[in-house]
Amino acid sequence: MAIIGGFDVHRAQITFDYIDTQTGEVRTGQIRPANRAVLAKWLDRFDGCEEVAFVVEGCTGWRFVVEEMSAAGVEPHLAEPADTAVTVNPFTANAVRSAQERESAVPRLSAGRAKVNASPMEKTLNQ
Repeated sequence: MAIIGGFDVHRAQITFDYIDTQTGEVRTGQIRPANRAVLAKWLDRFDGCEEVAFVVEGCTGWRFVVEEMSAAGVEPHLAEPADTAVTVNPFTANAVRSAQERESAVPRLSAGRAKVNASPMEKTLNQ
């Protein structure tokens, strides 16, 4: 099973959307509070999954999210905030989105329409 999704990191919560590419099931929600311990526990749900990748906007708070994802075996991708806002915009807190809009956003993201940093995350973290 492959999981592809995105995180929108906020001070109080991390909003997520992801799709199971095998079943087509889409999940959305929030991880509260937005801290290492809670995120690490949430990521445990993907133990045993072959491929799991999430996009994180490169704004305040991205680093701890990427570190926890890496520790859990989840492939992190760092996205330029301006590119995700213009290209996909599924993870905005500025507008309430319908379930249909959210569900259509994750497949667009997984299809590669969001510009994602192609450099290895280790290089980015070590800078």
